[in-house]
Amino acid sequence: MKFVKICSRANGGSHFSDEFWTLSEGDFTPPSPKGYSVTETIDATGVLMMHHPPGYKDEWHCAPVPVLGTVLGGLVRIETSDGDTRLLSPGDQFLAADLHGLGHRMEEANGRAYDLALVLLDGIPDMGSGG
Repeated sequence: MKFVKICSRANGGSHFSDEFWTLSEGDFTPPSPKGYSVTETIDATGVLMMHHPPGYKDEWHCAPVPVLGTVLGGLVRIETSDGDTRLLSPGDQFLAADLHGLGHRMEEANGRAYDLALVLLDGIPDMGSGG
């Protein structure tokens, strides 16, 4: 299961990396049948739902804590300080782990509002090799 990670560089810049959650055979909801996969439990401290209006564009910023985001609706463009951009659609996940430096910025990408579900994590999870 793929997600985009936003990382800090030692020089204060930021960049993307494509990551994959490590999955194992599911047993989260016994007695559900076999055949699904899950990650290890990731500790979190809170959940936010965020709405951005049409035309929204934010300033360069770092994540205040590690944040796992899922795009719920609309299209969002995320840019890192190295000039790389990613266009995320509903269902796409990102992990904002750029806690220092220049950070990243986000903007709506299609003239419409976009919505995010944000999970505030209790540390940066160990993703393993996943895939």
